[in-house]
Amino acid sequence: MAESIDNNMPSWVEQIRNSYTSANASVFLLHGVRDRFHYSGQYLQLPDFLQHVFCGDKTVVVYDISQGPYCPDPKAEDEFNAFLTVHRRQSGGRPTDEELIRPGVAFPLLQEFLFTRNNVAIIVDYVDKVAPRDELRFMSFEDRRLVTMLRRWSDDPRLLRRNSFIFLIAQSLADVSEELYVRSSRTEVVEIPMPDKPVREMFITHKLQARDENTPELALSAQVLADISNGLSLTQIGSMLRGAARQGRQVTFELTGSWKRRAIETEIGDLVEFTMPRFGLEALAGVEKQKEILVRTAEALRTGRTAVVPKGILLTGPPGCGKTFCMECFAHDCGIPFVQLKNVFSKYVGATEANLEKLFHYLEALSPVFVFIDEFDQSYGRRVTSDSDSGVSRRVFGMFNNFLSDERHQGKILFGAATNRPDLIDASTLRAGRFDLKLPFLLPDDEAREEIVKVVLRTLGIVHELDDFSRVVAESQGYSGADLKETVRIAQRRAVFADRSRLTREDMDFAVSDYIPPATADADHIRLMELLAVLSCASRSLLRPEHVEGIEDGSLQRELEDLRFRMGL
Repeated sequence: MAESIDNNMPSWVEQIRNSYTSANASVFLLHGVRDRFHYSGQYLQLPDFLQHVFCGDKTVVVYDISQGPYCPDPKAEDEFNAFLTVHRRQSGGRPTDEELIRPGVAFPLLQEFLFTRNNVAIIVDYVDKVAPRDELRFMSFEDRRLVTMLRRWSDDPRLLRRNSFIFLIAQSLADVSEELYVRSSRTEVVEIPMPDKPVREMFITHKLQARDENTPELALSAQVLADISNGLSLTQIGSMLRGAARQGRQVTFELTGSWKRRAIETEIGDLVEFTMPRFGLEALAGVEKQKEILVRTAEALRTGRTAVVPKGILLTGPPGCGKTFCMECFAHDCGIPFVQLKNVFSKYVGATEANLEKLFHYLEALSPVFVFIDEFDQSYGRRVTSDSDSGVSRRVFGMFNNFLSDERHQGKILFGAATNRPDLIDASTLRAGRFDLKLPFLLPDDEAREEIVKVVLRTLGIVHELDDFSRVVAESQGYSGADLKETVRIAQRRAVFADRSRLTREDMDFAVSDYIPPATADADHIRLMELLAVLSCASRSLLRPEHVEGIEDGSLQRELEDLRFRMGL
């Protein structure tokens, strides 16, 4: 393995070199971003980069399932062909090129070549296609044999004695058979991250210096472009610059933003939904104490005081109380992207873990970012003890909790979650260091309902003649924020249908008397959710006095138990 490593090389390169020279590993499983990497003034694809950086004068053989084994330089090709000729004499026939594509034919030959010669480097690209994750009982004999062969390579001391090594390359670690890297395997797992800002800036500068037909005009500096292109690989940045040049367009903030969104949605669009919040926390009403905490948190994040920024914010309470809207407003004031997680679960073996791994990869690259999960108790927050889905839910739960508590994400990846049933969330997820801040969102009281109606009228831009909200407040007892917004909408429609440009008191009175809140038919469930939100809150200052009194004298807990019994819970 090459001894000299350029100071500009990625940190994972040094990880591989140190592990090999200390005799800790000779088989390396690389996963993560398939990108281009800088070497001697040019940007190479990963297999070529590995060959130039690590392989030196070794005989290099590359295998991928689309074309079988091949050698990247003539000298290595001559040596490998000579080996195949000897093998043909001994076995009575040389496999054809078509036969060599098949892993069951190619890998025994690669193994023989590897252990009968010194200074050999084998690069297996797309190893997840050769040895995919699958349950043992569903694997054919040929598949089991192949996985066992690859596994034995990592434990064979002859590799180190012969000064040889192996690179296995996969898009996602979750797609690869676990037999290759767990259960006492000596395979070194190496993650290739998304390029950071200095790497992006160096690549952009390199592209601009080319001054060819693929060089666009920039309306911003290379440093700024490197800063706002976080979350993009070098390949994606190169495609953006080339596309802008061929279309004769300047590279601007807007072009970069739209390209970035399209590129990331192409990669993980089925896992997340990007939202551009229109309003800040000034549009939030009825939860003044919660709002104050979030305003200060957003200010701390903007000013770099990340030590006081929670890793996660959990919003609890009945539906319609503004939990999702609150998180959008918060992200707007933080000045960071807002993404909402969708379903990562898949029916295919290993696909769920691969989805989550890919998601985490991009979240780290997009940071700072705000990630929101609705109905948290139904997705990531509940521990699954059975293995009815072959342990997928259990592994997802563990992966999510580990990512959530990672100290490196403090102030960079902020999670928000909403739930109606905090009692269904596992206690390990709710502990400090994961969801540090828990905010109750309850049905609004009289003062809060009046404030909500005023804010809705203002944010919707409705011209009105209302100066007294007492009747609205009196007749909207038990309404959620969503109910109040719908009431305003009904009044607005009535005014528009009557060809009036201003909403009158009669319109609002009609709306309040006409509207039937959905919660009316399920009052017990709504009360249950309120009690759970109050009892899961860890701060007295966020609760109303009657709630604090009810917690201290035990009356709320008794009411909750009575409700559970009556509802058959």
